[in-house]
Amino acid sequence: MIISKAMKLVCVTTSMVMAVSGVAFAADAGQATDTAVNIRSEASAQADVVGKIEKGSEYTVVGKSGDWYQISYEGDKAFVSGDYFELTKTDAVATESGVNVRKTPSASGQAVGKLQEGEGVVVTGQSGDWYRISFQGETAYVHKDYISGEMITKVTAIAAVSAENAGQEIENTYGVVTAATGVKLRKEASLISVVLEVLPYGTEVSIDRVGQEWIRIVTDGGVKGYVSAEFLSVRKGERTTRSNASSKGAEVVSYAKQFIGTPYAWGGTDLNRGVDCSGFVYSVMRNFGITLNRSSSSMASNGVEVLKSNLQAGDLVFFNVGGNSRISHVGIYMGDGNYIHSTDGAAYGVTVTSLSSSYSANTYVTARRVLR
Repeated sequence: MIISKAMKLVCVTTSMVMAVSGVAFAADAGQATDTAVNIRSEASAQADVVGKIEKGSEYTVVGKSGDWYQISYEGDKAFVSGDYFELTKTDAVATESGVNVRKTPSASGQAVGKLQEGEGVVVTGQSGDWYRISFQGETAYVHKDYISGEMITKVTAIAAVSAENAGQEIENTYGVVTAATGVKLRKEASLISVVLEVLPYGTEVSIDRVGQEWIRIVTDGGVKGYVSAEFLSVRKGERTTRSNASSKGAEVVSYAKQFIGTPYAWGGTDLNRGVDCSGFVYSVMRNFGITLNRSSSSMASNGVEVLKSNLQAGDLVFFNVGGNSRISHVGIYMGDGNYIHSTDGAAYGVTVTSLSSSYSANTYVTARRVLR
């Protein structure tokens, strides 16, 4: 017996049921398509603005009301217009048994498995008549005639990565690195080719040519090479780049340095009178139109992950200095191996610390990029 998605949700939790038209969702998530997108208290352009979100930060979608998405924002529910928000993943189920799952969005693509009727999958994009899904930890495709989902038609459009496009130049597309640990950029389309650099998760790149197994890209630094098609999401439209990232990051650092010496104050967000670690970062970034989650642990879900070896000025660095949470401290990377933060330790207040210090090296957890 196939249990509907809505019924499954009722069995799991009642907290996500909404009093708006539509239904509640499980794995649905999305992101803003522009910078500083308004988040409102109701599904209306006249409703109060309760915050702003940046492109590249993923938010859980808990429902839809007309042209508005309801998302989970800082522990509460809020609304964002569908004109500035795209669904990047959603739940779906196979409508028949023996549905072919293919490596590329083509009827001639290699079959990598089958779905049985009612079997659930997560859809991460659509390309023509095909939906891209996550299948056994890999990226694969299913024809639209054999899969169904309440939000499936709203998922973001992607450029086709198929045999038909192999070796062809692709216009008006860009790529986003989807591998959590980053992807290797190689000189040639081969696993034994020289690695030019490692591109962090969330990095956006220009697409030069697309093939079934490899995609030739050009980085913002002008480096041309090949990445595995498995770990790069090819998307349509113009992209938001960080071509001015270094200058913007420098601006953030310059602004933050004004407050060196401001005393530590638990829960504080006043940059002149007193701030805690997350209050300092939250207030500095707010000056640049970037709204972050308030606590250090929840702030670690903002932006995209960055490898420690690829840190740039303005990136957020996170630490575990004790307590029940995996993340309990945050600062802003300045460049040259240093970061600025507010601490209640020996230095007390807003200060600059080296990432290579024993304190930092032993407690470092991760980093996130929120400047786009």
